Amino acid sequence: MLGLIDIGANLTHPELYNQLDRIVNNLRAENIEKVIITSSNVSDTHTALKIIDLYPNLFYTTVGFHPHNAKDFSSVALEEINDLLSKDNGIDRIVAIGECGLDFYREYSTKEQQKYCFIEQLKLASTLSKPIFLHERLAHKDFVDILKSYIDSIQNSVVHCFTGTKEELKVYLDMGCYIGITGWISDLNRGKHLHNLIKYIPEDRLMIETDSPYLIPHNIPFEHNGINEPSFLKFVAQSISECLNKDINVIKELTNKNTKRFFSI
Repeated sequence: MLGLIDIGANLTHPELYNQLDRIVNNLRAENIEKVIITSSNVSDTHTALKIIDLYPNLFYTTVGFHPHNAKDFSSVALEEINDLLSKDNGIDRIVAIGECGLDFYREYSTKEQQKYCFIEQLKLASTLSKPIFLHERLAHKDFVDILKSYIDSIQNSVVHCFTGTKEELKVYLDMGCYIGITGWISDLNRGKHLHNLIKYIPEDRLMIETDSPYLIPHNIPFEHNGINEPSFLKFVAQSISECLNKDINVIKELTNKNTKRFFSI
């Protein structure tokens, strides 16, 4: 039976990392085929690589700096990212650069720090022909203005956790971006607009993710502690299947295929 692939799970977060064996048992029970661990700084990547060493056939990771952490980014950090990618060449545990982008909702780093950090990672992705895992929140115009300068030389790009407007979606699709959908789509207070928008995402550019431990799906039919995990990915797929009026197995098949192609896994 074809499994689902979670393109973004924050497994280095203590709420998940401290109970890793249970998380792994749960996702295996729910036929989650692969999980890509999201890194928000270099330290995350080192932790993710330890997880991969424990479960080499289950996990991959990214390497990069989230805009929240842009204040800690420097030329030395960029060299560390490059070094990790160089050492991993041929091993293929690190499958993308990121999570990177702009977040003006919570300015934990200044806008200028975020822009510098984002541009440097885009330059690296262009040089190394690596996919890039993108984050944007309340920064669409600046994000697009920067991304447009590099997008043509980047192998693949995904706007993860898309929650935006139809107009923003069109811009991303016109640039060739893939789109990552989370449990946000199941939140009728915040994500109902996605029920209509998802039909505009081409089938060959749709991917799914939990963004765990955040954004737990709202259509989980049992009691839980509010902490999201990769085993809940099927509820994201379920919401999408209902919105598109397609069998959930169709959603599983196309997102699995898209993810393997995008990340070359």
